[in-house]
Amino acid sequence: MSSTLAQPIPSFDQLPLRPGDPPRSAWGLWRNPALGALNHLTDEVVLRAVREEVRTGERVTLNLPLDAVKPALLGRVDFEQKLINKAPRVINDDVITFNTQTSTQWDSFRHFAYQDEGKFYGGVTQDQIHGTPNTTINGIDGWAEKAIAGRGILVDYASWAVEQGISYNAMATRGITVIEIEAILASRNVHPRSGDILFLRTGYVSAYTSLDAAGKENVKSSGHSWPGLEQSEATARWLWEHQFAAIAADNPGLECVPPVDLEWQLHPILLAGWGTPIGELFDLDTLAEVCKQKGRWSFFITSVPLNYCGVVASPPNAMALF
Repeated sequence: MSSTLAQPIPSFDQLPLRPGDPPRSAWGLWRNPALGALNHLTDEVVLRAVREEVRTGERVTLNLPLDAVKPALLGRVDFEQKLINKAPRVINDDVITFNTQTSTQWDSFRHFAYQDEGKFYGGVTQDQIHGTPNTTINGIDGWAEKAIAGRGILVDYASWAVEQGISYNAMATRGITVIEIEAILASRNVHPRSGDILFLRTGYVSAYTSLDAAGKENVKSSGHSWPGLEQSEATARWLWEHQFAAIAADNPGLECVPPVDLEWQLHPILLAGWGTPIGELFDLDTLAEVCKQKGRWSFFITSVPLNYCGVVASPPNAMALF
C-alpha cells in the first residue's frame, strides 16, 4: 500500500491535507490520483479477497436492466433502443441511447464537484473538463483499464429493519446512521477492512421495481426522496476511518434525499474530496438472499465499467462471486 500513497493516510481531523483546499478534502494522497480510493485495490489485496471469498463459484450479478428505470429519474433522458432490420439480408442490429446514470451506475470524479468552490477531485474545474476535447481527466477511463475487483461487504439495512421491527418507507427519506450500520455488521459478524467495497441495501430498488407504470410515472413527477446514508460528521468520519475502495447502494443517490444536513452532504466529500467512487441503483436483492442463505455477507466483487474517453458515469457490469 505504501507504494501507492504519496503520503501516509492522515486522521479525519487532519483533513484537508493542504491549506486552502476544500473542507475535508484529501487531494494529493495518492501517487495515481486517477484511481482515487481504488488505489487500495492492489494485486495483493485482490488476491487475498479471491482466496478468502471464492469458495463455491456461485455468481450473482448486481446490474439492473438498462431500461429498468423508466421514465428516467432526476430529469435524465430515457433509455431508447432502435432495432434495425438489415434486409434483404436476414440480419438485425440495434442502436441504444441512454444517460449513463439512468440505471445501475458508478459515478466518476468528474460528476459532482464542491459546489461553493467549483472544484472537482484534485482541483479540476469545469473549464478543464469541457475546454479540452476528449480529455480523460477525472473520468472512469483509468478504472476500466484495470477493472474494479476486491472484497465486497453487504450492509442489508432493509432485512435488518424487518428483524428489528423498524417500519420505514423505502421510497421516502430516512438517514441510516453509523450506529445502525455497526449494529448490522456486528449481527452478521462482518469486520470491515481497508480496501473493502461497501454495499448498502435500503430496499429502494425492490420498492421501485414493484411499482406499475403509473406508480413509476408518479415517482418521476412527485419529487425525489429515498433512504440512504445519513449526512453527518459521524458518517463522514466513519467512512474515512474505514478507507473503503468504493461505496454503493440500491438507491438513486447513496445518501438519503432530501438530506438531513447539507453541511455534510456526501457526494462532494466522497467524489470531489476523497476520490471514492459512488455506486447507485445497484440491484442488491438477489445478493441479499444469497448472503442470507449462506450466512455470510462478504464476497468477491468484480466490475468492468465502460471504456471510452472522458466517462462521467458508467454501468458497472458488476458481479459478486461466492
